[in-house]
Parts: sequence; C-alpha cells; structure tokens
Amino acid sequence: MAEFQLTHTALVGARINAFRPYGFNTREALTMCRVVPEMPAARPGSQVSLKDILTEQLPLWIHNIITDPDFPQRHRLLMPLRRFEGELRDNKHDEVVSSVLRHGFRSLQMDPLDLPRSMPLRQRCAMVVHLKVWQDAYDRLREEVVDILLAHTEQLGRWCEFARHPEHAAVG
Repeated sequence: MAEFQLTHTALVGARINAFRPYGFNTREALTMCRVVPEMPAARPGSQVSLKDILTEQLPLWIHNIITDPDFPQRHRLLMPLRRFEGELRDNKHDEVVSSVLRHGFRSLQMDPLDLPRSMPLRQRCAMVVHLKVWQDAYDRLREEVVDILLAHTEQLGRWCEFARHPEHAAVG
C-alpha cells in the first residue's frame, strides 16, 4: 500500500463517509481489510446505471484495489492509480490537492467536487479557483477505473461473493 499512500489518503481518507456504513471511521481502521458493497447492479426502473453506481462507490473500489493483491484485473487497474499518484506528488502544493491530503490524513471528509455548504466562502472560492488540477486528474482516474470495472463485472461479482464471507474480510 505504500506505493499508493497519497492516493489512498486522497480517495479513501478524505472520502471516509463512504466507509462509515461498513463500520470504518478512519483510514487506519481499514488496514488489511476488504470493504465489499453489494455487487452493483442497475436498479430496475431507475435512471441510475451500473456506471453511476460504480462511480458512486469509487472510494470503496479504490481501497480494495490498493489493499487486495487478488482484486480482479488489479494488474490493469494499477496504471491509472500510478498516474493519479504521480499527479498528487507533482501537485502536492496545489491548494486543492494539499487540502484533500490534509483532510485525508486526518480521515476527515473532503470532496473538492462537492464542497460542504458550511465551508467559509473565502475557502470555497480558493478551492474553486484551483480546482482544475484536481478535477482533471480525478476525472481521468475515475473514467479509467470505472471502465475497467464495467468491462469485468462478472469477475467483480465473483470477487464480491468471495470477499463478503467473514473469513475473507481481512487480506491475508
């Protein structure tokens, strides 16, 4: 996981709210654990697509890709993660990237693409002005990862079934 420490911090620690329904409140509590949502499926009669569901669950999938060496198609998913990790390293002094990393290290929610209304206006403006670097890197990662997951939903479903069993909750 050390190879993707910044990515895990930015996309798991700073999106910790996605993990709370599974009983995890800090990034540290997730160490060596799989976090398995229900296998995503398009909801009948809904306008929500499988791609939308995977996108919504992206922090969970990123965590599992980083943590579990047996995650399906991990070898293909590592390249977008490496690229994103490089973007974070190259831009760690950017206002938005540094804010996400600060929040993520403390396991505090921070999604620059969905800023909280309670954030002071001055801080919101500073974030919006500097959003492009983060948004470009995040959008590229999201698109590449979700496309790979979509192309391999059968494998993903088998992995979910396996990982959902209590004896497989921990990565060994």
